[in-house]
Amino acid sequence: MKNGKRGIILFLPVMILIVAGISACQNTTPVSPNQWQITETGLLDTSPMNLNPSSTDTVNIVIPSTVTPSPSITSSPTITPSPTSTAFNLDFFDYDFRLNEVHPQQYQDTCEYLANRWGDDKSEPGTIVVPVMYHSIRKNGRPLQDDMQVSQEYFEYTMEYAKKMGFETITTEELVGFLYNNDRIPQYSMILIIDDRRLGVVNEHFMKYLNENDWTVTLAYITGVATENEWREFQRLNVDNHLDLQAHGFYHNADTYITEFTPLEIIEEEIYAPIEIIEERSGRRPQAFIWPGGNFTEESVKIARQAGYEVGFTIYSRGPLMYNWIPLGATEVRVNDPLLVLPRFWSNTAALYLERAIEISSQAQEFADLNKSKELIWFENYCSDYPPIKMNNQADE
Repeated sequence: MKNGKRGIILFLPVMILIVAGISACQNTTPVSPNQWQITETGLLDTSPMNLNPSSTDTVNIVIPSTVTPSPSITSSPTITPSPTSTAFNLDFFDYDFRLNEVHPQQYQDTCEYLANRWGDDKSEPGTIVVPVMYHSIRKNGRPLQDDMQVSQEYFEYTMEYAKKMGFETITTEELVGFLYNNDRIPQYSMILIIDDRRLGVVNEHFMKYLNENDWTVTLAYITGVATENEWREFQRLNVDNHLDLQAHGFYHNADTYITEFTPLEIIEEEIYAPIEIIEERSGRRPQAFIWPGGNFTEESVKIARQAGYEVGFTIYSRGPLMYNWIPLGATEVRVNDPLLVLPRFWSNTAALYLERAIEISSQAQEFADLNKSKELIWFENYCSDYPPIKMNNQADE
């Protein structure tokens, strides 16, 4: 019995120490999961709300050389870069197109986008472009034969309505400058595109408005079958440089429509062959490829890009265009080059979409005003490789 008592006496202090240790651990404030990682250049925020300029960018907050981070960080870091230390998401303007598959796509690096968005001598936020696709225009009294035709009455109404709302036309060159660099264009812009070889439509219907308003029209021309008489007519109509000649394939027929089954040599001919002809006839290399029949594939888009085209147009009527904001459907998104698969409105609904474009423009302006300070802070913190933004409206700053 003496040995048993001695064992109990020795065991009790050990139990007391263990219980005390457990109690101490339970009273310690739990360490929350650390959302910051220590890197060689600073603290990297890995929380779900972490700023993500692009899929490849890493946002580092540099630690001054005099600061030695603790091996265990249990609270928000106290490093304070100017003007903010809190990583945040940068929102982009969205719009309900009432079609589930249509969503605006961005295509530029965020720093470049912000530099052009708020820089000096750039288009104001909300500047919008309405591309409209025309084929034939039926004179009054003649019935329409398909959806690609529009009556003369509706065409004239669209032109007058566009003018009344303040729209101006732009060329492909101006469109490229806007989409790539946010170069200044009219706030309400439209690019009028006539498909195929329709100089008669230009002469009979468009010339009045081109001359009265100093507008331009873009010709999506099929070059491989054009005759010398056509080129002479083109030169006659283009005496005041109102015609903007762009590529619409070489032969553009059922045998040359671009699909996944089209031989590579035919695709290359449709894309490459028009370049030299258009350059010779207009004095300018074409910048736009208007997909023949609206058909394109991922491979053909890559070839068009390699050929030097800077924009391309489909026949999908998705929505108007803004800088770094292209509404696309799932079919176009898959090719991963928004600027080569731009949407166009059909001529028989053009007036309606001019109205909608103004609505989108207004909402985009409001969004920009609300987010301006946030975007400028983002730029200042994470775009150090870019020169400081020289604002459009210094007086407002």
